[in-house]
Amino acid sequence: MFAYFIGTLPHFLAYFTAAIGLALAFLAVYVAITPHREFALIRDGNAAASIQLVGTFLGFALPVAMVISHSVSIPDMLMWSAVAALVQLLVFFAISRLLFRAIEKKIGDGCVASGIFVGGMGIGVGVLQSACLVP
Repeated sequence: MFAYFIGTLPHFLAYFTAAIGLALAFLAVYVAITPHREFALIRDGNAAASIQLVGTFLGFALPVAMVISHSVSIPDMLMWSAVAALVQLLVFFAISRLLFRAIEKKIGDGCVASGIFVGGMGIGVGVLQSACLVP
């Protein structure tokens, strides 16, 4: 059992390192393309921005976790994770540009309902992606 653990530990470390790198990259891209500055708003106590960002991140992390558990290699995992990131970016675009143009301002103003809506939609789409993104 210990030999198996030692033998598989490098695989765990490789996938975990890749997943953390993907998570950081996703968060960096996401906060760069949204018009409000989530981390600054969160530091100022804006619950709407926090809920929105956490929901979007979970919507990304859920399909990535599913892909990791089914991927055949790290490049395979990276490609499907890029799809998950793109879908989450499209969710925000669809909400903020097509459904509710004022939602960005409302989140910036601390409207918790707007943060819950965007975050919840991100989680919901992430759950759907998790079921579909099985390489």
